[in-house]
Amino acid sequence: MAMEQKPDHSVAEAWRSMDFHGLSDGCHLDDSHGTPRTFTIVEPPAQLSTDTSTFHIRDPALHDVFPDGGARSWFVVLGSFFLLMSSYGMMNSTGVLQSYFASHQLADYSSSIIGWIPGLFVFCGLSLSAQIGPLFDRYGPTGILIAGTACYVAGLLLMAECRLYWQFILAFGVLTGTGAALLSTAAMAAVPHWFDRRVGAAMGTAMAGAGLGGVVFPWVLRTGFTNLGFKWTIRLVALIVAIMCALGIAFVRSRLPRGQSKPSINLRAFQDSRFTWLTIGTFSLELEVFACLGLYPTYAVMQGFSTTTSIILLSILNVFSTIGRLIAGTIADKYGRINTQVGLITLGAFSIFAIWLPFGHRLVGLYLFSGIYGMASGSFLSLAPACIGQISRASEVGGRFGLCYLAVSFATLISIPIGGEMIETVGTHAMVGFLGGVLVVAMGLFGMARWSCLGYRWRWHAKI
Repeated sequence: MAMEQKPDHSVAEAWRSMDFHGLSDGCHLDDSHGTPRTFTIVEPPAQLSTDTSTFHIRDPALHDVFPDGGARSWFVVLGSFFLLMSSYGMMNSTGVLQSYFASHQLADYSSSIIGWIPGLFVFCGLSLSAQIGPLFDRYGPTGILIAGTACYVAGLLLMAECRLYWQFILAFGVLTGTGAALLSTAAMAAVPHWFDRRVGAAMGTAMAGAGLGGVVFPWVLRTGFTNLGFKWTIRLVALIVAIMCALGIAFVRSRLPRGQSKPSINLRAFQDSRFTWLTIGTFSLELEVFACLGLYPTYAVMQGFSTTTSIILLSILNVFSTIGRLIAGTIADKYGRINTQVGLITLGAFSIFAIWLPFGHRLVGLYLFSGIYGMASGSFLSLAPACIGQISRASEVGGRFGLCYLAVSFATLISIPIGGEMIETVGTHAMVGFLGGVLVVAMGLFGMARWSCLGYRWRWHAKI
């Protein structure tokens, strides 16, 4: 049963492109007999029930019917898993490189200066998404992935020969970062083409590759540096990356008709307040996450623990992060993606203020923190794209994702240098408190995004 109301004001025009579907896809209302009814709302839903409701936007076009499963869809997720394992997995492992550079090739430089190398790598890996996203919408993923693989592998092979600071900046920071941008953007933009109701679980599964990469690469690097030396270790990493990227190229495909978007920055997306709040919130999240991942091994060493212990702690964090990504996606599809994100950010902030800050000088405290924070932070990166996809038309996902991460990239650029400078000037205790404060701010910003999705009328039980 469907019912339409004729609006009396021009504000209704803004709602004509939105469908609020019943049951699992939209706002469901019950009649007096308890029978679910589906409504198409063409004016602001002032009289929505206060019962649990789901907020989502769907393109009215016929082709916007998502498979939400099947072999072809899950092969795309598998390909994205490998691509994100090679790109984001390395981003999650920059702390190992930061620590190695500080004690070997770049021992004469401070931690804050060395931090610009992994910072630039992550910055390029995210900022270029603003151009790559529209290219994905227009041309699909294959050409982008081939170019990304070439840049990524070439950058790693060149880094194996680096000795000077500026060489690391160009090879790892710029060239490898560019490759990571091409790979990760295409990987994450492809998944929403195939999933809608289950996009949280699908994106969480794909992003679990980033967590697994954060477990594998630190051990490959640490073991290789000890047994093979720097050059052959980086060459081994390049080979592993090339194999994973080849699998990604084989599996990842787009599904929807090619768009006509141009590779430009469309700032009009910020006219959507929901997108604006999500972008600022994601900015705060990644400022905290990449500072934590980049400095956690250094922090552990400064507390008097061995380098091996620091790698174990980082690996535990990434193991639980992988588990968190898998669990968070399923929970998000059931209870709402933004709802789940706010709850897990709260858990992450709790782990910092209740465990890391008071007990960071004890090994048992760091083990406990690594598990709880890792579980919570698994959603930080995996649910953010799903939240953006939820408020965007499928044809706009690539462009909006790129625009969001253009802004977010500046957070990743400054996160490690800021944290490194704080460690050297005001100490580790203040640095941990700063990271916890940033996470509290992010929690508030995602809360504002939730509020804006409800037209700034709060409903505690809304599934958003």
